[in-house]
Amino acid sequence: MSDGGTSTSTTDLSGSRTSEPRIAVFFDLDRTIIEGSSISQFGFAAWRAGIIDLRHAWTEIGRALLFGVIGESKNVADRTVPKLLETIAGHSQAELMELREPLVRAMLDEARPETLRLLRLHARMGRDCYLVSASAIEIVQALADELGFAGAIATEAEVVDGVYTGRLAEPFRHGAEKANAIAELAAAEDYDLSLSFAYSDSYNDLAMLELVGIPVVVNPDRRLAAVAYERGWPVVEFAHPYHRLLQRLRIPLILGAGFLAGRLSRR
Repeated sequence: MSDGGTSTSTTDLSGSRTSEPRIAVFFDLDRTIIEGSSISQFGFAAWRAGIIDLRHAWTEIGRALLFGVIGESKNVADRTVPKLLETIAGHSQAELMELREPLVRAMLDEARPETLRLLRLHARMGRDCYLVSASAIEIVQALADELGFAGAIATEAEVVDGVYTGRLAEPFRHGAEKANAIAELAAAEDYDLSLSFAYSDSYNDLAMLELVGIPVVVNPDRRLAAVAYERGWPVVEFAHPYHRLLQRLRIPLILGAGFLAGRLSRR
């Protein structure tokens, strides 16, 4: 009997043909697959490429950086990603695509080996695995392809004639919208969500975790840890390598220095 994501037929005791349920697995990206924040990495790369002006987006990038170091607080992504989308309005999609390869490499360097082992285990059992993130689909899909996911759910910015408008093409994939997208995918692909898995570290992903039959919290923030304890959900704690923490702190320091230099140069 298959335990995987591909529907198979079996014969029950009465001799009737039955179809086994399809199972999917949904992984959050930031602090679940990777240790830091994909949003802060995108902001850093876009700033270095001249796509983002720190004078207009410093507060939002600062929030993303804070999330990358200590975890997501309420509404960080809600405020940050839409503002970053505004700042790229008028830039070509080709410019962002030039950032994709180095960004994906950086995220692969931050990938948690423990979570990747879980991903490979689910894949070996035939389950379709999806990467779910509020970050840009251009980056998230490329990372999903590199890691062997079946697909990705992420935020899609509107592009007209190859240029970003600063608006969203689809709902912002954060909080309840992650769950809505998963529900739509499950209906289209005939996944049995009552037997499916979801992994996340953040209370903001509570709707996604509640949608599946097997929610697993990974290095949870304080509010999600409390919910997991109350409901008896599995909790896994992975190590935080010291050298990687220092590497993540490097980006805020560089951005801070650049912002300060820009302020001083205008005096």
